[in-house]
Amino acid sequence: MSTHTSSTKQLWIKIIGEPSDFSMENRAFNFISFISFLLLAICLVLEYYYSPSIMLYVIIVLMIVQSGVYYFSRLKKKYSSVIAIYAVCSYMALILNFYSTGGTTGSAICFFYVSLNFLIAFSKPKQHILWVTLHILTVWALLLAEYLHPEWISPDYFKDRSSRFVDLAWSYTLAFGFIFVVTTFLRRYFTYERRSSEKRAEEISAQNKQIIAQYELLEKVNQEKNKLFSIVSHDLRTPIDGITSYLELLSQNLFTNDEKAEIETALLEQTKYTSELLLNLLSWAKAQMEGITAHLAPTDLNAVVEQVTNNKVPFATKKGIRLSHLADLEMNVICDKEMLQIVLRNIMNNALKFTRPGGEVLIRTYKKGPLAEIEIRDCGIGIPIEKHADIFTMRSRSTYGTDNEKGIGLGLIMCKQFMEYQQGSIRFESEYGKGTTFYLSLPLTTT
Repeated sequence: MSTHTSSTKQLWIKIIGEPSDFSMENRAFNFISFISFLLLAICLVLEYYYSPSIMLYVIIVLMIVQSGVYYFSRLKKKYSSVIAIYAVCSYMALILNFYSTGGTTGSAICFFYVSLNFLIAFSKPKQHILWVTLHILTVWALLLAEYLHPEWISPDYFKDRSSRFVDLAWSYTLAFGFIFVVTTFLRRYFTYERRSSEKRAEEISAQNKQIIAQYELLEKVNQEKNKLFSIVSHDLRTPIDGITSYLELLSQNLFTNDEKAEIETALLEQTKYTSELLLNLLSWAKAQMEGITAHLAPTDLNAVVEQVTNNKVPFATKKGIRLSHLADLEMNVICDKEMLQIVLRNIMNNALKFTRPGGEVLIRTYKKGPLAEIEIRDCGIGIPIEKHADIFTMRSRSTYGTDNEKGIGLGLIMCKQFMEYQQGSIRFESEYGKGTTFYLSLPLTTT
C-alpha cells in the first residue's frame, strides 16, 4: 500500500513539478493544463463519433497548443508567458467553435465560461478585469452577430435532435467537471498553503521566543557582569588600598617595634582576605567564562571535611571559637573533590566570621536516604529574614563579621553553582540573633 502511494505521489510530482521549483499557481496551472489535454482528447472522441466536422480539426489543433503550453510551463518554466498564449488560442478556438457548432443552439457559450474561469484562476490579479471585459464583449459580439447574420452560423452541425442534446449534456458534464477539478485543486492548495503559513508562523514565533529568551539571558548575564565588576571594584580595591597604605607607612620607619608588629598582623589579615577573595573570584570567573565541568568521582566525604576543618582550626582558636566535626560511619559520595573543598571553605569561613568569641561551629556528616548530608551550624548573629531570598544571588552583598572581618562577596553564589555542578544541593535555615545552619547534600555511591 505504501509503495503504491509513493509511486502515485512521484507521478503527481512529475506532472505538476516540485514545490521547491514552482510556485503554487504554476503547479496548479501545470495540473490544469494536463487535465485540459485529457478533456480535449475526450472531446475529440465524442466529436468524431457524434458529428464529425471542422471542430474535429480545431480540437486537434487545441490539443497541440495545450501540449505546447504544458511543455513550456512545466519543463521550460515559462509560466507567465504561456498564460497569454493560452488566452489568445482559447479566444480563437472558442469563436471558431461558436460559428461551427450551431451558435447559441450549441454548447460553445458554456466553454467561454470555462475558459474565463481558467484565466481568472491562474492569471495575475491585475489582469482579471481585462479577461472579464474581453469575455463579456466577445460573447455579446457573437450573440449580436448571430442575431444580425444568422446565415454565418453553420446550419447542419447537428445531424439530428438527439445529437444536439447529447452534445449539450456532454459539454455541460465536461465543463462542470473541469470547474470542479480546478476549484477542488485550488481549495486543496489554499488549505495546504494556509497550513504551511501557520506552521511557518509557529516556527517564526518559536524562533522569536528563543531569540527573546537568549536576549533576556544575555541581559541577565550583562547585569550579573556589572554586579560582578561592582563587587570586584569594591571588595578587591579596599584591601589592596589598605595593604598599599600599610606598606607606605612601614617604609617611612615612623613606628615602634610594637606598632610595626601590630601593623604587620593587620597586613597579614588583609593579605589572607585578598588571597581568598582572588581564589573565589578566579573560580567564579572560570565557571562563568569556560563553562566549568565537574570531575565527579567516588570520594571519602569525612576525609575531605576533616581536612578543611583542620585548616580552619587556627583561625577558630584565635577567635576563641570551638570547631567540632561529628561524623557517621565512613561515607563515600560522588563529587568533585576540589569543588567540594571550595564550598566547605566558604561555608566554614562564614560560620566562623559571624560567630562571636566563645561560641561554637559544629560540622556534622550523616546519611539521609540516598544522600550524604553535611550540616554546618553556627551560633552567630543569623541572617535577617528579609535577606533570605537574596543569599544565593548577586543582590547579596558581603558584610562584616563579629570581629570586623570582611566578607567574600562571591562565596555563596559560587557555592550554589558548584553544588549543582556536582548534582548536589545547598540550603540554609537561619534565625536572626540565634545562628545559621547550612545543609549540603551529595549523592552517595551505589556500591
